[in-house]
Amino acid sequence: MEKSVDATSSDRKKRLESWLKKVVHPLIKMKENIILFCKTVLKGVSKGSLDDENDEISVDRAVLESNEMHPWKTKVLDDFKAWLSEVPDQAPPALSVTPDTCDLYTLLSEFTALKQEIKMQNREQHRTLKALDQITAMTDAYGEIMDHFNEKTRQIAALEHNIRVETEKRTVLYFLDIRDSLVRGRAACPAPVSKKGFFQRTPKNMDNIRDGYDMAIRKFDASLALLDIQPIASTGAVFDPMIMKALESKAAEGMEKGTVVETVSGGFRRGDEILRYAQVIVAD
Repeated sequence: MEKSVDATSSDRKKRLESWLKKVVHPLIKMKENIILFCKTVLKGVSKGSLDDENDEISVDRAVLESNEMHPWKTKVLDDFKAWLSEVPDQAPPALSVTPDTCDLYTLLSEFTALKQEIKMQNREQHRTLKALDQITAMTDAYGEIMDHFNEKTRQIAALEHNIRVETEKRTVLYFLDIRDSLVRGRAACPAPVSKKGFFQRTPKNMDNIRDGYDMAIRKFDASLALLDIQPIASTGAVFDPMIMKALESKAAEGMEKGTVVETVSGGFRRGDEILRYAQVIVAD
């Protein structure tokens, strides 16, 4: 058992060393090339070989200029030369450390930390997106609930209006007969006044009685107006089958045919709706 564990750890170590060689070797070679180039450039600057015709950089520049180098390339080389001339002979403290060593443990530690940080950021981003999706779903559900609630509210309001209108209409119909009685009583008042005889006297205070009927009818009509109910004028008007019902017809002097002679029961309307048709007698 211990041998198998040692063999497994040995295999892992070999794979790790192989991976490190593949990954780190190109980095080390690149680092060596950069250091070598920097050393060559700095060495040439310190010896003042930039102005020497035998220096490698000067030879390359002369070759490039002989091949009719573009002006912008020449300017780049001049700027690079000016920059090198301003570099001090002493190496800065940052370069005083020997660059031949490479701390692979630190490099791998940084890579591992970066990988873990990226994983954590991806995990947090996934949680945030999931929470946003949940919030969006809740918002949509809330919108649907509010739409359903508003629709039900409108339906309840319409139902309440219809119930109120229907209740008012049914209640008012029982009182319309009272108005008809008041109108008939008002119409009967002038009859005794016109009759005169030796043994029949005119009732006293007849004018006050007629005024009382008129006042009662006006108050009744004012109460109906509060409910938007209006009486239909019928007596003396031309018969209209849309708002009237003819009970009978009779001859009437001085009235054209089709004219309403008498109203038996008055008609009433509420807006465009006919609550009760007027029952009339038409001239023949």
